[in-house]
Amino acid sequence: MLIMSFIRNFLVSVSLFGVFALTLGHRHETTIDLRHIGIPVYIRNAASEETLVIESLLKEFSSGQMSSLSVLSFQKEKINSSSLGVSGLCILDIDFLKNNSGLLLKYIDAAAKIPYGILQGKSNWVGDYQECSSIDLSYNPKTKKSFKGKYSTGVLLVNGKPVFGTTSTLMLGVCLPDSCNETDVKLLMNGLFEFLENASAQIYPDISKQNFSISEVFSDSQESLDSGAIAVLILTGIIVLIVLLATFMDYGCSFKPANTVNRVDEDESTNYDNSDRSELLSGELFTQDVQVNIAKRRLLKVCQVFSLVSNAEKLFGTKIAVGPLACLNGIRVLSMWWVILGHSYGFMIYNMDNPVEAFKILQRFTFQPIINGSYSVDSFFFLSGLLVAYLALKEIREKGRLSWPYYFLHRYWRLTPLYAYVILYYTFLYSYTIFGPNRAMMSQPQSTASVDICKTKWWANLLYINNMYPNYGNLATTCIGWSWYLANDMQFYLILGPVVIITLSLPRKLKYIGVFLTIFLILLGVGIRGFIVWYYGLAFDSNVLDYMPTKHVDDPLAKNGPIYGRPYARYSVYLVGMLTGYILAMTNNRIRLNRVVAIFGWCIAIATGLSVIYGLYYYNNHPGTYMTLVQTGFYLAIGRTAWGLCLAWVVIACVSGNGGPVKDVLSWKVWAPLGRLTYAAYLVHPLVMFTYIFNMVQPVHFTDLTAIYLFISNLVVSYVVAFIVSMLVEAPMIQLEKIMLVPLQNFSENFILGPIVWLSNKVRSRFQR
Repeated sequence: MLIMSFIRNFLVSVSLFGVFALTLGHRHETTIDLRHIGIPVYIRNAASEETLVIESLLKEFSSGQMSSLSVLSFQKEKINSSSLGVSGLCILDIDFLKNNSGLLLKYIDAAAKIPYGILQGKSNWVGDYQECSSIDLSYNPKTKKSFKGKYSTGVLLVNGKPVFGTTSTLMLGVCLPDSCNETDVKLLMNGLFEFLENASAQIYPDISKQNFSISEVFSDSQESLDSGAIAVLILTGIIVLIVLLATFMDYGCSFKPANTVNRVDEDESTNYDNSDRSELLSGELFTQDVQVNIAKRRLLKVCQVFSLVSNAEKLFGTKIAVGPLACLNGIRVLSMWWVILGHSYGFMIYNMDNPVEAFKILQRFTFQPIINGSYSVDSFFFLSGLLVAYLALKEIREKGRLSWPYYFLHRYWRLTPLYAYVILYYTFLYSYTIFGPNRAMMSQPQSTASVDICKTKWWANLLYINNMYPNYGNLATTCIGWSWYLANDMQFYLILGPVVIITLSLPRKLKYIGVFLTIFLILLGVGIRGFIVWYYGLAFDSNVLDYMPTKHVDDPLAKNGPIYGRPYARYSVYLVGMLTGYILAMTNNRIRLNRVVAIFGWCIAIATGLSVIYGLYYYNNHPGTYMTLVQTGFYLAIGRTAWGLCLAWVVIACVSGNGGPVKDVLSWKVWAPLGRLTYAAYLVHPLVMFTYIFNMVQPVHFTDLTAIYLFISNLVVSYVVAFIVSMLVEAPMIQLEKIMLVPLQNFSENFILGPIVWLSNKVRSRFQR
């Protein structure tokens, strides 16, 4: 209510400034034409009784009865007398516009005006960016130079503070000659507000006490590429060139006779049938022919690593999309769609003209899954833990051991190359993809902080510690804020994974040590979350849709998010997944459940899942009501673990044949190729959304239909971009792993693990004697 009241007062204040200027102009026989200023004051929609009066006065004034002088001419005299520093070329071009009503009208029409929807939180008054940019060159005889329209954005502060809330700034679009630089525009706009404040002081002193000022001005002019951007472009060009050449060679070889170069992946030691040729060719010639053939096969194998054809075939293959664990593909893809759905709504707020109306959607029952979209990330934690335990324990059971060097290197190699490329793109190229009136937002502190961290602390991301360092893992100021998940997942994999796998793989009854240890750690994770809620006094803040601390607020962890991205507060779901993977591996996916048990399990899982997702509906539907500290602690402590248990039941039910239609849907073959793109889609989808939102020339007006269309568009485009970056970076690195890491694994086994095993056997035999 305080924010709404402030917005209302601000609207009336700015409108009254215009009326006061008109009144004083009439009294002193100095007409001030508001059409001639960079920010025309014009009310398009009445917000109060006072604005209705103002609108009629402005309409009467703009009829032409008092249009002989202009504010621009007044500004010119003021600037000359006070030496504010506005460039002479800018002043001369503005003076030229004053005497050319037809041309001036285009500049005035393109500039921002007091819009409709201010009481709905419209904070970006953009005007018409395209109209300003399309104004043709005009020749000024006084300067003997031509100029055209240039769009600029000014950030308006009231009493040194943002207009909307504590962080949201009011952006004012202006259209002035391109001879006016950012400093000129700032001086002109501040001069206008100073004049209006002084004019209103004689009638309404209280209004004149409000300090309206333009803190910053950003022009639409695109900066030249810096060295970092050029380097990333060159790197991208090299990657594209390699992929194209490899694709061309791979595609061409696939149409050659089979006896020349085979396209299939065969071992280089394949025996060739030479019975018909051995009598006709000498041994030396045959040896050379075989060597050439092997060389061609090796070259083709390298080309297939980067080939778009080969990698696309592997990506879209569905032969392995069957089996008892096929349901995991559906869970993975639907969870990714859930993430994109939540972000589609969340990111829309950055460029929306009716956020107040949009926030009412939070009270809907049907919107609760989107509010609680963060549980989709817990689905990823669950799946990751399940697959790690399942594959590792299965390998131990089949081979008797696990290659630990490969265990660690595989994960890092799998995630890091694409991750590093996205960081490079975000740091050096992303800002150059934003054009138009919203480019000013890229220079705001909340936007530049993340990029600056990427430039200096990129190594924290590649070491997967960005959820704790720098800035204690603050999502708003870390490099690629959504990468907090990767840091947590990697830490779980490297720390929890080996501990649980080793203990669960112990022989005979000793394996129960691992079971009890895993259960204990899960319960400990629940207790840690409850303790964090109590220690920091976390309470739900509807303004940020997050739980904020009410105690120990000066603690760095409290300031930077004490619970959401912390590994010690999120690991329990990962262990639930590992325990599920252990059950599947030990039973070899042969689980039998009684019919009654299956029905009871589904009832419990559905009830629990609905309680987790819709547990806050009453509080969201009744603004001003909040859970007690005990209720908050209970919900936050067990909510995510309970969600992991629900997913564990879904998987076990599907594997045991009790999944019914759920298993049929989750096991569709189409989920397999989409699932392979999940990692790439997760990394690129925020960039896809931000690029679209910030390139909009007008703020989006929220409606349900608009939101649905944006979600579908974001979903499709994100997967298209994910496919591109996967084919360029991710897929080739996966294929290179087979070439580079396997020899490294053999080296470690022969020269590292081998001597250790030999030494341990010697020690064991010595003690046995």
